Amino acid sequence: MALEMVGKRAWNVLAGGYQTMVIQRLNQYGLKYNDILNEALPDVQKAVSRLDPDMQQSRDRRIKRALDISFKKKPLPMDIQKKLFPLDPYIDSLLDEARELRLERELLNGPR
Repeated sequence: MALEMVGKRAWNVLAGGYQTMVIQRLNQYGLKYNDILNEALPDVQKAVSRLDPDMQQSRDRRIKRALDISFKKKPLPMDIQKKLFPLDPYIDSLLDEARELRLERELLNGPR
């Protein structure tokens, strides 16, 4: 019991440190966490295609800015980084919906 609690605490400390590191890296490039999802996956493609045009344009601009920043090897200015919220989910509900539809379709028709 005590060992399990120590393990959970250690895990939570490590998870918090990892989350902080991910936030810092995303802020350096001006990205949100959902921007780095693998677009080769059909569920992600479907979710991105269902985004509002404004959200799609914002996402594309963030990705282009991140590519430019990566190419120049110069992080985003700190005053801009402080205004960002990289863990703000904007595509999660659409992704869940696309995944559910795909699973339902596979259940009814069999896998493609």
